[in-house]
Amino acid sequence: MSKLVKWCFALPLTYILYFVISLILPQGGIIVASLRYVVIIAVFLAVCKKFLSFNVKLFFTPSGNKFSFKKLFSGILFMAILLSALSFVRMLISPQSFTYTFDSSRFYEWLLSLVLIVLAALSEELMFRSYVAHFAELENPVKWKAVLASGLLFAIAHFQNPEVYVQAFLSMAFYFVFGVVLMLYYLKDNSIEFPLGLHIGNNLVAAWFFTYPSAALHTNALFTAPMSVVEEFVACAILLALVLVKPRLFRR
Repeated sequence: MSKLVKWCFALPLTYILYFVISLILPQGGIIVASLRYVVIIAVFLAVCKKFLSFNVKLFFTPSGNKFSFKKLFSGILFMAILLSALSFVRMLISPQSFTYTFDSSRFYEWLLSLVLIVLAALSEELMFRSYVAHFAELENPVKWKAVLASGLLFAIAHFQNPEVYVQAFLSMAFYFVFGVVLMLYYLKDNSIEFPLGLHIGNNLVAAWFFTYPSAALHTNALFTAPMSVVEEFVACAILLALVLVKPRLFRR
């Protein structure tokens, strides 16, 4: 089996193995969901190491440098501030749509949801950014093919999320666009840290500050409002403009 063909089967093999293992895993709860992401990350790395004979460390640090936590936290902070600001603007325009729902007795859920969010974002960045980028290098294709493939895979992976049943087209369009933007940041700097930070920051805002009834993860957020992807699309537009204009936003 050629190297290129083996790379075509690595992701499907990962999901098949994970599905088999998931049959014996418990259901429900943030802790269990976190465990499931640990399992899929472990399965993915094992498949790439054993089946592809690939040095999985390169998924975390493609350039060979040390993992930059500075760039990771920069991405988290940048996206959290940007998306929170856009959500507050929406709140000022339509305050009646927002309901304060934070329960101080459940503050521990913020810490639990943080673990889940980091693991979920890490698994998706490894498979849909790092993996796709290294796969693309096998045949040296035009980079936009890798960008589109990353966005498409990212959207497909979220197809069964509850919000897709509420706003199917807009939700899938957002996942595709967000996947494209994250891949552009990855390729621009040959680095997973900043796009991973953007991904975590995006999900943190949805889990901690502004959630909606059909969210995939029900958390103890500060406010609950009807689902809207307007802020998400505006954030993506700003990120897209920045990545295309600025060669490198954050250096090591």
